[in-house]
Amino acid sequence: MNNRFWTDEEIDIALGMVADGARHQDIATRLGRGLGSVEAKIRAMRKEGVQRGSPSSDQVIEFQNAALDSEVEDLQSQIDNYREVRADGVSVECEWEDDWDGLKEWARAEQRAIKDIHKAKTHGRFNISFASGPIAISCISDQHIAPGSACDFKRMREDAELIRDTPGFYAVFGGDGVDNHIKHRSAMIGAKSSPDDQWRLFDYYLQIFGDKILTIISGNHDYWTKQIGGVDFLASVAKDRKICYAPAEARLRIDVAGQEYSMLVRHQAGRFNSSLNQTHVVKRFWEMNEEPFDIGVIGHHHVAALEMFIKHGEKRYAARPGSYQITSPYAHQYGFSRSIPTCPTFILFPDEKRIVGFDDVRDALWAWEKR
Repeated sequence: MNNRFWTDEEIDIALGMVADGARHQDIATRLGRGLGSVEAKIRAMRKEGVQRGSPSSDQVIEFQNAALDSEVEDLQSQIDNYREVRADGVSVECEWEDDWDGLKEWARAEQRAIKDIHKAKTHGRFNISFASGPIAISCISDQHIAPGSACDFKRMREDAELIRDTPGFYAVFGGDGVDNHIKHRSAMIGAKSSPDDQWRLFDYYLQIFGDKILTIISGNHDYWTKQIGGVDFLASVAKDRKICYAPAEARLRIDVAGQEYSMLVRHQAGRFNSSLNQTHVVKRFWEMNEEPFDIGVIGHHHVAALEMFIKHGEKRYAARPGSYQITSPYAHQYGFSRSIPTCPTFILFPDEKRIVGFDDVRDALWAWEKR
């Protein structure tokens, strides 16, 4: 049987069955031919581009694709009826079906990413308007409130009261308001106060300012609660006190009676730091970051510094706040100098773009009263 010629009718039947997705074995059975003969004929017809002779069809049959479709359908049938039979005759059936839909999940991820990107671009940006001027903004950072530590609570309270009681003076917080050593077990054991005590005092400290705090950002000590416990406690405190909050960084667009200024406040920067030139990191941040600013303030290092610099023909300021934590076991262990509690303060004028910077709020108040 394998040596007989293929008739036109057999060829047409074979082509029709291939087009319908039939298996080669089924075609061989229908025609009474061997499987090898059928497979060889189909390969030959595929190379020659032979078309089905039926008047109702005028398209070239893609034999390989049709065969593959048949095999895929067969495999899918086996998967749908999946059953693993072990050598001992015990069968294990899977009742759960994976209903994961790649198309839907991708679309959902794409839509979420649009929102996340928008949030990333706008989060931490604040527009602040003053009807009249001049005004003064003090940048306060690294209080490290912790009862029983070398923290200058007296100076902290006096500065807060000074800002509260002086018309036109306002504050921006630069992070690390509390010690909050929940990340380091040894520091927790050695501390003379608990994080709960520290957060309570910090909340009271915010109230001393009245309504003079414009924004608060988190520092690494504040954010440890979020990193370890999944709760941004500082965000909750700020919300309760109706203070604008952002983690790590705030960009302020300030309008003083129509005159615009921009200020960047960050707790720390992971690059560009220099122990020999403290303001270097702020100026490099101006050059390398997303957008320029008139005033840049970066905390974290507990070393006070202030520098006026010129960029694109305009006067700008780079500042590093000091710390109310005069020293700590860590600072003493590694030879860091004692800190000076300073709050860099900037007077912003209306009508013309004019900034006067001071390394501390008390010096700014002196000049303010002399004007």
